[in-house]
Amino acid sequence: MSTGVEQQEAHDIEGGSPEEARLVQACQDGDSGAFNLLVWRWEKPLYNFVYKYVGDATLAEDLTQDTFLRVLKSIRKYNYQGSLSTWLYRIAINLCKDHLKRKRLPMVSMHDYYTTGSGERIYVQDRISDEAARTDDSLMAEEREELVRRLLAGLPEEERIVILLKEYQELTFREIAEVLDVPDGTVKSRLYHGLRAMRESLERTGISGASGIGG
Repeated sequence: MSTGVEQQEAHDIEGGSPEEARLVQACQDGDSGAFNLLVWRWEKPLYNFVYKYVGDATLAEDLTQDTFLRVLKSIRKYNYQGSLSTWLYRIAINLCKDHLKRKRLPMVSMHDYYTTGSGERIYVQDRISDEAARTDDSLMAEEREELVRRLLAGLPEEERIVILLKEYQELTFREIAEVLDVPDGTVKSRLYHGLRAMRESLERTGISGASGIGG
């Protein structure tokens, strides 16, 4: 069975487009090739979201795989409206929440530290100060990602989810509202408060501007 959607076209599928609708219909008709295209199209963005949410690469892989297993079981009952990605993110968020209820992600303060692969102890506050004093090229990408993850981990869960979906996954306010089943205004409020809290955390260390956070 042909979905009418080639692999390269699947990469560029937009929410609510005829191509996306054909892909969903083919999946519902039991076309395994169509489901493989669905995974191929959304696996990377979903993994990136989940990884930033839970902060563990192995766990993120497992939860992303679980997301697609849930999709496979539920796709026949899925009533396609709007954007498929909103449904996928909703499933991923629920799985993350379920996991973190069982093993709570620790809250992180600016005075906490993490340990590098070589055993060096790095304090979050010191790392932020280093970032202000050094160029982007001299600061390892992994360290920047760890820093942002730590700041995000200190936020209330509802604000953290909105920031991840808006700033990293580039969903619109309307799409995020659909994912979370809340009004657009609630999404904007959570984004504002979350970004403000991150900026204030940086400013308390003597750094103004919070470069790289919230655009």
